[in-house]
Amino acid sequence: MKKKYYGNRFNNNTRNNAPRHNSRRETLASAGINSDQYLSMRIDKEFIPDGAEIVIQVRDKETGEVRYVPFNQAMDDCFGKNSQFYKQEMSDGHIFNPYIHRRWLPAQFRRNIREAGYNGIYDYVKRCYNWNYVVRFLKQECWKLAMLQRRDPEAFRERSVFFKLDDMRVILGEYVLVIKNMLSEAERNLERNNSYCARNNQQTHIYIYGMGMVKKEHIRPIRYRYDRFLDAVNRAYSYADLSRLLNDFEFDKAERNIPSTERFAHCFIESGAFYTLKQMIMFEGLSLGGRNVKEDLDLLKERGRTSYMSLYSRLGV
Repeated sequence: MKKKYYGNRFNNNTRNNAPRHNSRRETLASAGINSDQYLSMRIDKEFIPDGAEIVIQVRDKETGEVRYVPFNQAMDDCFGKNSQFYKQEMSDGHIFNPYIHRRWLPAQFRRNIREAGYNGIYDYVKRCYNWNYVVRFLKQECWKLAMLQRRDPEAFRERSVFFKLDDMRVILGEYVLVIKNMLSEAERNLERNNSYCARNNQQTHIYIYGMGMVKKEHIRPIRYRYDRFLDAVNRAYSYADLSRLLNDFEFDKAERNIPSTERFAHCFIESGAFYTLKQMIMFEGLSLGGRNVKEDLDLLKERGRTSYMSLYSRLGV
């Protein structure tokens, strides 16, 4: 018996009763909100030629000044020196300055030192920051470095010291090796289970963490996909190229108990030590022998990326 539906729950005419897009301004105005100051724009991708650069033209109503803003930089400007909040005191007492990067890192670094000590910090990072964290971290770090390279060369030079493109290539190569080892182990398990599955008329599937149930004939295409990904990583010659690649690639999760790599631990710890020392110089009165904060920061940057952890441990802070 065919079911009947009462009321207008499934009536297609109900969508005609919804507010239309062009009435939003009137709706906002009726609520006492002036929407004239806000920019709303929708661009249909089919009208944009491949490789085209979109530029927004903004005209100041009061001064008549015209400014041309590349579309992919418009969002960056909102958080840069053009922001109305730049260097203003916030309600919580902090000063808004988006160019003081990695403010969260000193707290994380100090916690790791407290948990593991100076001698055990490298093993601690490799054990606690597994490959799934490493992949998320590299995607975010690469995107931020690409943004800084376009918008703030000084901040880019400071931050790119720790995770260079070569470092990211090596770390991603080690991640691919971890995934391929998981696939090889799955193949060995399937071979051992083949005779049992055949006798019991069962399909030859095996569960791989981060991939789900996988057939034996699907393992080779997965391995090939990672080989192509690694080739593309090695051909990426800028942070922007690598960032686009990482955003488009579908990563699989590695086993949680597989420790991360020595290269990641070194870059991560040196970065943490640097930004912790920088914060201590800027806000906690630490001095490296300079006459003022600027000289101390210059002395800090002169050391290079390979000695910040040793400096931190020698200072005993």
